Amino acid sequence: MRIKFKKSNAPYMLISLVFSLILFFNVNSQNFSRLISSETSYEESIQNVPINVLYDSDQYFVHGFSSNVSVKLSGANRIQLNKEIDPDTRDFSVVADLTNLSSGTHEVRLKTKNLSSSLFATIEPERISVTIEKKVKKKFDVSPILSSTTSSNGLKIGEMSTQPEKVEITTGENTMKEIDRVVASVDSSKLTTDQESIQAPVQALNASGEALPIQSDPQNVTVNFEIQTPSKEVSLYPIQEGDLPSTVESVKIDLNRTKATITGVQSVIDQIDSIGIPVDVSQIQGTVKKFIDVPVSGDYQVNPKTVSAQVTPVFKKSQESETSSTNHSSSSTTEAAESSGGASKTSETSSTKVANSEEEPTNQSTN
Repeated sequence: MRIKFKKSNAPYMLISLVFSLILFFNVNSQNFSRLISSETSYEESIQNVPINVLYDSDQYFVHGFSSNVSVKLSGANRIQLNKEIDPDTRDFSVVADLTNLSSGTHEVRLKTKNLSSSLFATIEPERISVTIEKKVKKKFDVSPILSSTTSSNGLKIGEMSTQPEKVEITTGENTMKEIDRVVASVDSSKLTTDQESIQAPVQALNASGEALPIQSDPQNVTVNFEIQTPSKEVSLYPIQEGDLPSTVESVKIDLNRTKATITGVQSVIDQIDSIGIPVDVSQIQGTVKKFIDVPVSGDYQVNPKTVSAQVTPVFKKSQESETSSTNHSSSSTTEAAESSGGASKTSETSSTKVANSEEEPTNQSTN
């Protein structure tokens, strides 16, 4: 009877144990939740994490997906989290494994690799669409093109050429069939008058002008070009500078040319119709010829750079009168001298005649 009693109580003891465990976990559930939450109290979001695509690059060409994703990391280990945030100390990577996939378009799930067990990662987006094609290569001529025929600073571009003239394009066999032309696109807003060439990326375009996924060797080419700078003809006029000498009433200034050609940014030369040539007259004493540089600013150039100016003074009237008086006095003195000389000669002649007449009677009486 004693043994039967113990066997009959065994189920009750088991039930009591279960209820005791339930009660225990119920009482400590709040502390357990706090423990879990404390272990995931830190989190950081990382942008532009590159995707490491695993595939046979010798046989296939893959495209059609963004090369970067966002990753949210969380965990209780702040030191480890900071390490993974920094690209220079980061251990983990995002991987897209295509090794078991054939040609075509596939949805691929992204995974993290080498992530610390103390951290959790959420990748956005979790999946990417990837197109896999058989790899092919072919050489193409490169044509330089401009983003616009006129740059933002008003420069007009003339003839262009590329160096090298050909590039090797690598892409998928289906994409290769879509290539209509290969170009080197030049951003015209970056061109300046002192340039002769610029580096430009190579692109492959289809018949609609849309860029296709390719790899180019080289990736960039040198585009040589000629700048056709806007020009305009303007007038030149003299500007008198300096105070005239006291003896000079005015001056006459004649420029050897009255027109010049300016070149530069269209918006600048549109505002210029004439250019003044400064002529210094402060030391003028007579007619002189001066060579003067045509003034310009840094926004345009001018041709010719130098002009000549002939400066002729007009003296004041008082000065002219004094000069005339001086000349008249000199003339009068000369005339007086000449008159005096003539009178002396007349007197001498008369005296000679008188003497001769006095001598003649004496000679007659002698006879």
